[in-house]
Amino acid sequence: MVNVIKHGVVLSKTDLEFENEGVLNPAAIREGNFVHLFYRAVSKGNHSSIGYCKFEGPMNLVERRETSLLSPEFDYELHGMEDPRIVKIEDLYYMTYTAYDGINALGALATSTDLQHFEKKA
Repeated sequence: MVNVIKHGVVLSKTDLEFENEGVLNPAAIREGNFVHLFYRAVSKGNHSSIGYCKFEGPMNLVERRETSLLSPEFDYELHGMEDPRIVKIEDLYYMTYTAYDGINALGALATSTDLQHFEKKA
């Protein structure tokens, strides 16, 4: 049985350009006492990228990037990167996300060994 504790809003939007319209729908992974949160960061015009922050324990924010961790680079993600999810298999982290080109939504994948540097798999 899993005991769920609801803490309410743990992260709010900022005035930073990449997330000035909202932060939502995060993925989380725990490593030791740290929780790494990857979230949809929405900018004006409803364009999304992936933001990042790190908590020590469940609620003590210790790091929050001031720029996107992952931003659109390819035509298939030109209008946004949404709904990140993350899992660790052996020593590799796999982040899936929805790439949106303005018409189509596609599944996309990026991998990392350190949760800071991701390689997109086209």
